[in-house]
Amino acid sequence: MRIEGVDPVIIGQVQGQTSNRQVQTAKGIRVSTERKEHEERGNLGSYPYERVAQAVDQVNKTVDAFNIKLRFELNEEDGELYVYIIDGEGKVIRRIPPQNILEAASRMQQVVGLIIDALI
Repeated sequence: MRIEGVDPVIIGQVQGQTSNRQVQTAKGIRVSTERKEHEERGNLGSYPYERVAQAVDQVNKTVDAFNIKLRFELNEEDGELYVYIIDGEGKVIRRIPPQNILEAASRMQQVVGLIIDALI
């Protein structure tokens, strides 16, 4: 069997079907990527209020013990927790996510432990 040519109408139909599949695949990838990013943000941003409040309290006590003129306040905005760093004059210096205060509390606890070990 010998093929002498290809009908342009058929080529147009095949190209249309192929490009539709590619667009659908690209849309599916984008939607699944956006969903994954949203879930990751949700997992990172969903800390128990009590746990973050304890970390804020612990950091405030540590800062007071070293006579540093900062305080940390826990606030909830639009269903999200944020920690405000406030200077000695009551001015908000920065707003940080709960993950950062949890890490800071952990690091401060390690430093205080090292200082106490050095004194003993």
